[in-house]
Amino acid sequence: METQLRVYLAGTIAAVAAFLFVSLAFSGQFNFVHGGVFIVFFIVVMVVFTNFIEWAESLESN
Repeated sequence: METQLRVYLAGTIAAVAAFLFVSLAFSGQFNFVHGGVFIVFFIVVMVVFTNFIEWAESLESN
């Protein structure tokens, strides 16, 4: 479980850094509401994808 949390944390930090860079590079400003929505959406998609992978692997082992 600890390894999974580290992966979530590392992925979220990388995604936020990429979002911040793209947002500043193209618009010159950062909107905290858009950033917050992006972080929440990214974490939800990451958790769903991880659960999907675990489900698919469980079917493969049966």
